[in-house]
Amino acid sequence: MIIEKISFLNIRKTTEAHYKFIPTTNIVIGENGAGKTTIIEAVFLLSNTKSFRKKQNKALLQKGKKKIEVQAVLKDKEENKTIKLSIEKNKKKVYKNNSPIKKTSELLNENPIVCMSPEETDIIESYKNEKIKYFDKIIFKIDKNHIKNIREYRKLLQYRNILLEQKKTTKPWDQPLVKIAIEIWKTRESFFKEIIKKFNIVQKETKTEEYQIDYFNKKTYSTKEYREKLKENQEKTSFGPHKDTVLFKIKEKDLQEHGSQGEKKLLKYLLKLTELDVLKDKKKKTPIFLLDDFFDKLDSKNIMKIFVYFHCKFQTIITTTEINPNISKKMFEADEEKIKIIQCQQ
Repeated sequence: MIIEKISFLNIRKTTEAHYKFIPTTNIVIGENGAGKTTIIEAVFLLSNTKSFRKKQNKALLQKGKKKIEVQAVLKDKEENKTIKLSIEKNKKKVYKNNSPIKKTSELLNENPIVCMSPEETDIIESYKNEKIKYFDKIIFKIDKNHIKNIREYRKLLQYRNILLEQKKTTKPWDQPLVKIAIEIWKTRESFFKEIIKKFNIVQKETKTEEYQIDYFNKKTYSTKEYREKLKENQEKTSFGPHKDTVLFKIKEKDLQEHGSQGEKKLLKYLLKLTELDVLKDKKKKTPIFLLDDFFDKLDSKNIMKIFVYFHCKFQTIITTTEINPNISKKMFEADEEKIKIIQCQQ
């Protein structure tokens, strides 16, 4: 899937904007505050109906305006389609070729997107539960049932913990809790087996073979044993999928403790490249890659490793204040005709 052009109204400081993209690498250049990130934020909205920024939709609407509108023309193989999104008074309306789309999950399936931004939660420095949430969000894009299972599990877990606090029996909730927990573990184990394999392939192709991803869960017992363990445990539930976590390592050492800022930054890019490949394989559609502030805190050698991997393989929209002349020379030497420089509109 590629995005050919996009128009949007009243997003942050931008009253109106129109941009066209090529199917390969697009580099948006502009000063800080010029609205570069707003461009990829508008593209992201067409897949998720919300922003990737931490404040999400609260600050999206330009001050003094009533309505946000985003419209884009996308091409998926031989099919052209127009996606339109409007947000007014927190109500969202989405249309594909003038026909309404009611569920965000349908939009995710229509327009797979992978976004890398400094605005995202730091996957390496975050708490354990945030690390597993990062990967759950990737699974959501592939398996619609997973998000339903996660929500149901959290609800059941909350009910059980409330009953435990009130010294009441949890028996009515234990069996469905076990069933949904086993299903979540099954999905995660299958996913991590695949994504770790893909991650190692990406490392090999980018010649960055220093990192490891370890997934940890507590699934060491059968359904029957898990049920018995719940029966024995009459305090706040301290085991289950909500306790799963992920550890990132570099040269067999904890990356969070022993990695430099550059090494941590590089891992984040490798994870995004891996996500792109996983989505492409699973959804049979090529995702769009959004890179906010791509050239920040990454040395020229690693920038080129990442660039060579995604260039011409995925449509990519990059934002930056400027490009180092040495890097731009190498990039344009790789394939000048397939790189478009876009000056951000003031």
